[in-house]
Amino acid sequence: MNISRIGGLVAGLLLLGAGTASAQEPITISPEKVQQICSNRVPRVEARVKALTDRINGTAETLGSKKWIEQKAADARKAGNTARADVLDARLKLRDAQLVKLSKAAERVAKFKSEHCGSK
Repeated sequence: MNISRIGGLVAGLLLLGAGTASAQEPITISPEKVQQICSNRVPRVEARVKALTDRINGTAETLGSKKWIEQKAADARKAGNTARADVLDARLKLRDAQLVKLSKAAERVAKFKSEHCGSK
């Protein structure tokens, strides 16, 4: 899993909701396309958002998690490598921003699912 792909995921989610947010008239899609989105795309996006969120919130043994980055930054400071520690601290701040994006993406997918996919 590559956390940097969050941008692509969020961009894909924007396409799902772009019609109501950017156009003055709602964009309509065929019932077949809605069914395809509900049965294929929504579950994949939900799984991806959950996997990325779980990874970011993982333990110190989870590669790329906030705790893992914190541990690496502490190790770098202990070794006297403050430049590396500063880079890792900046990366840690990005993880927090990514969690916010993932949360918003999950909300939008849930809204789309409740409005268009029924009780699935």
